[in-house]
Amino acid sequence: MSREEKGWGAALLIAGCCIGAGMIGLPVVSAVSGFIPSLVAMVLAYFFATTTGLLLVEAALWFDKKVHLLSMAQFALGKWGKWVAWSFFLFLFYCLFVAYIDGGGQIFSEIFSSFFRGQVSREVGILVFVVVVGVIVYTGTQAIAYVTRIFLFGLALSYGALVSLALPHIEGSALLHKNWTAAASTIPILFICFGYQNLVPTIIYQLKKNVNAIRRAIFVGTAIPFLIYVIWNFAILGILPDQSRLFAHEVDQGALVTGLLAKASESSSVLFFASSFSFFALMTPFIACTLAFVDFFKDGLSRFPRWQYDPMIYPLVLIPPTIFTLLRPHLFLSALGFAGGFIDAILFGILPVLIVWVGRYHKKKVGDYQVGGGKVLLGAVFLFSLAVLTYRLSSMFTG
Repeated sequence: MSREEKGWGAALLIAGCCIGAGMIGLPVVSAVSGFIPSLVAMVLAYFFATTTGLLLVEAALWFDKKVHLLSMAQFALGKWGKWVAWSFFLFLFYCLFVAYIDGGGQIFSEIFSSFFRGQVSREVGILVFVVVVGVIVYTGTQAIAYVTRIFLFGLALSYGALVSLALPHIEGSALLHKNWTAAASTIPILFICFGYQNLVPTIIYQLKKNVNAIRRAIFVGTAIPFLIYVIWNFAILGILPDQSRLFAHEVDQGALVTGLLAKASESSSVLFFASSFSFFALMTPFIACTLAFVDFFKDGLSRFPRWQYDPMIYPLVLIPPTIFTLLRPHLFLSALGFAGGFIDAILFGILPVLIVWVGRYHKKKVGDYQVGGGKVLLGAVFLFSLAVLTYRLSSMFTG
């Protein structure tokens, strides 16, 4: 494979990591703020994701061997930094799983209710969703690769069909609604939508530390989902009635984009492709996340060999978030918002800044690449991350 092909492969890997569950929750929170405010928030999240990814590139290139965020955290902050990062990674996985399982339960419940022409409970949908994904992942990487290709094709097809159906019916007035205060609530979801930073060590290894290729892969890989999200928000928000404030209830109920469109469109085709897209957008990343979470536990339990067997690990991965979701309904958007606004802000915002600050200015590390902007840029990223974190924590206590 040529260097250019590897670069495109790395960019597509980043893009594929970004497109997932956050996308089906984004229009729900964007409907409250409006298209233009959510677009501004999207630009901020894009620059945040690109900058923090490049900061991790700078830190990773200080080392001769392949290192992950945990190792970088230990280098800069000591053992406590490694264990704090490990704990936040664990928390991030569980929060995302709660969101996936809640959303998947809604989708499977709707599918079964339509198929059997009777109401099938959310709890049944959740259990079937978890069992199906667990069986696919347990079957092995070959089955995962085959199923993922099918789901990615379905994802692209349903996205294209839904956007094509929506564009002729766009109402300009629907895009003029603006609630700048509510725009802040979209940023935590957008952090999830642009979440790829854990892939940085893999990209560096894949591109053999070629700095120009790595930077290009990050810029292109984040630009692709940015364009997809802009078109997605434009299409969905453009067909909603100009009463977006009424959709605040959908946010409280943790609704998917299907619930939003059910109140705005009577087209069976639109609702079908919205449900199809939601299905593929949940299944595809959840399969990948389950596999990654299993590997994460295997690595974390490396000192306890008897606990490394898959039958032991799968219950640790799937049962806790499933029980939590069964006991606490309507957590899809809340879990995504908490994962993005709290954990992502620390793990992929504050932590990379601290790592680079300590390594660059205290340990005097010099590698093949240094992000421009100096202390001003590091301070800006730190303050932005802190602002999002503070907003998210305050919103938890103020309702």
